[in-house]
Amino acid sequence: MTIMNERKAYFYCLIVAVIWGLGFIAVDEALVSFSCFDILFIRFVGSAALAWLLIIKKVKKIHMRTVKKGMMNGVLLFIAYALQTYAQTLTSVSNNAFLSASGVVMVPYLCYLVFKKKPSKRQILSSCLCLIGIGVLTTSKMSFELGDFLAFSCAIFFAAHLVSLQYTCVLEDSQVINALQLGTCACLSIPCTLLFSKVPSAISLNSILSCIYIVVFATFLCFFLQTKAQQVASASSCSVILSTESLFAVIFSVILLKETIHMNLLIGGLMILISVILVQTSSLKNVSSEKTRYKHKAYR
Repeated sequence: MTIMNERKAYFYCLIVAVIWGLGFIAVDEALVSFSCFDILFIRFVGSAALAWLLIIKKVKKIHMRTVKKGMMNGVLLFIAYALQTYAQTLTSVSNNAFLSASGVVMVPYLCYLVFKKKPSKRQILSSCLCLIGIGVLTTSKMSFELGDFLAFSCAIFFAAHLVSLQYTCVLEDSQVINALQLGTCACLSIPCTLLFSKVPSAISLNSILSCIYIVVFATFLCFFLQTKAQQVASASSCSVILSTESLFAVIFSVILLKETIHMNLLIGGLMILISVILVQTSSLKNVSSEKTRYKHKAYR
C-alpha cells in the first residue's frame, strides 16, 4: 500500500469520528420518542438495507467463510451498540462518549491475544492512566453507576470489533463484509425489539430526522468507511483516530444540548485522551509490520 492510501484511510477514520460524535446527539434526540431497542432496530435494519443494495449483484458469489466473518463482526457490533444505546438512557452524552472511547486502550491487548504482539510498558502505563481517568470522570456521583458501567462495557466490545474487523476484512470485499455485519445486527435487533419495545405514544420530527441521520450517516456510511480504512491501516492506528469521537461528542453536546462541563469531566476526559495518545504513538510508527502480520494471520 502507498503512503497516500494510508493517509486516505486515516482521513476516512477522522470523518467517521466526527459523524459518530454528532451521532451521540442524534441518539439522545431519538430517545425522546423511541426506546433503546426501537433505535437499534431502526438503525440496523435501515443501514443493512442500504448496504445490501450496494452488493445485490455480488450475493451469489459470497463464500460461506465470508459469511462467518461478517456474522462474527456483526455479533460484536450489536452487543456494543446495545450497551451503548441503553447506557445513554442512564448517563450523560459526555460520560457515554468518553467511556465508550476508552476501549481504544484495550485494542493492543486484544491484538496480543490474536496476533501475539506483546503490549509495551507505555501501553500498560496508558491503561492505568485510562482507568484513573474513568474514576475521576465519575467522582461527582461518588459511585460508578449502571449507565457508566454499561458505557465502559460497550467499549470492550467496540475494541473487540475493531480487532475482529482487522482480522476478517483484509482478504475480503469490504462492501460484502459491511453488509454481512450490518445484516447480522439487523437480525439480532428484531427479537430484542419484539420482546422489550413499546409503541411510542408520540413521535417528534426531530426524532425522525435523528433516526435518518443515525441510519444513513452514523451507521451505513461510517461502517462502510471504517471497513474500507481497515483494509489499509491497522486496528491500533485506526482506533486512536476513531476515539476522537468523544471530543466531538462533548463539543456537540455543549453547543447543541447545553450540557455543563464540570471540572471532573475535563480532568477525567483529558486523562483518558492522553492515555489513548500514549498507547498509540509507538504503534503508529509500525503500521507496515502490523499490516503484514494481519495478512498472514487473517483466517481464510
